[in-house]
Amino acid sequence: MIREKDSEYDLEGLNHEELQKKARSLAARARKLEELVEIISRGKYMWESTFDAITSPVQIVTREYEILRANLTLASVCGKDIATIIGKRCYEVFAGRNEPCEGCPLQKAIENDAKLASSLGNEISKCEFEASAYPMGSGGPTGSAVMHYRDVTEERRLHREVIQQEKMAAIGMLAGGVAHEINNPLGGILAFTQLMKRKASDNEMLADLEEVERAAQRCKKIVADLLDFSRISRERDRVPVDINVLLEKIFPFLQREMRSYNVELEFRGEPKLPPVLANPDRLQQVFINLMTNACHAMQHGGTLYVETKSEAGGRIVVILVRDTGVGIPKDICDRIFDPFFTTKEPGKGTGLGLSISYRIVRDHGGDIECDPAEGGGAVFTVRLPAADGERS
Repeated sequence: MIREKDSEYDLEGLNHEELQKKARSLAARARKLEELVEIISRGKYMWESTFDAITSPVQIVTREYEILRANLTLASVCGKDIATIIGKRCYEVFAGRNEPCEGCPLQKAIENDAKLASSLGNEISKCEFEASAYPMGSGGPTGSAVMHYRDVTEERRLHREVIQQEKMAAIGMLAGGVAHEINNPLGGILAFTQLMKRKASDNEMLADLEEVERAAQRCKKIVADLLDFSRISRERDRVPVDINVLLEKIFPFLQREMRSYNVELEFRGEPKLPPVLANPDRLQQVFINLMTNACHAMQHGGTLYVETKSEAGGRIVVILVRDTGVGIPKDICDRIFDPFFTTKEPGKGTGLGLSISYRIVRDHGGDIECDPAEGGGAVFTVRLPAADGERS
């Protein structure tokens, strides 16, 4: 409060020299205030610029999940204008949910006044994030925290891929040994069964022997698949392969399968597709397997879509095999490449076809993945490196 006599702004009774001195003092103080305002403005600009330059999503939220501030990256991930985010609930904007995310570290971090982290899924961008909450303490708005999100989608995909490859390598070694041990006695069983059939006079015994023969043939097929699964193709067996030509050679072999399931084929091949360095017989096995499975998934008819294209400037060749069948649940998409895992009825599949396909594709330096298709069905995507990384 300014008093009449002792305030520095009280100019009554001052002579000219004193007035000038007072004016200089006030001007100096005004300059200092201006400098202080400029420093604060510059600091605010630098803080905001730094905040928005962070390439990970960051936001400041209250205990009630209300967004006080968000950076441009978060707005981009959410696909929203930054101006429309403030004041909204973070779980609605960032995760596309109607309630707080399961495992959100915000509340515990504020209560314990300590940094906490946990994993969250983003329903909008379909990514996996690691969420970290940093309480602001007494220096910030009461009961608020900085939420930082780190995209771990690719990291976890690679981790799952490493586990899958290690599992495949171990099972491959085991499968090869088991198959070799079983193959010889199995051949003996089959040979003696066929000899006994020739000598059998009793119809009932003949029927039993035929059943034994069928079971032995099925076991022999499983053993052959195991040996195929354990085999790694050699580099010298590989030649430049035009995938479009390879697929066109396969289609006639599938005509009977497609007719029996009332399936139509639609093929779209990208012209001038770069060649891949591959063992053509092994790749044929992959695509015959994928397309046969697709036909089996369309018990009441449908359309089999096969498409080829290039990515990464012609360095990657992509083959998509999509059906309009019953589809594959998302939660088992990662399991279908496991040996002996099958969604078919007992006796109708060994569960080795996709495992063999996976191993062949990986041996060729590529990758294969499965996803539910839009509108129903499933889509398998095979990516293979082009022979020279250039278009032919």
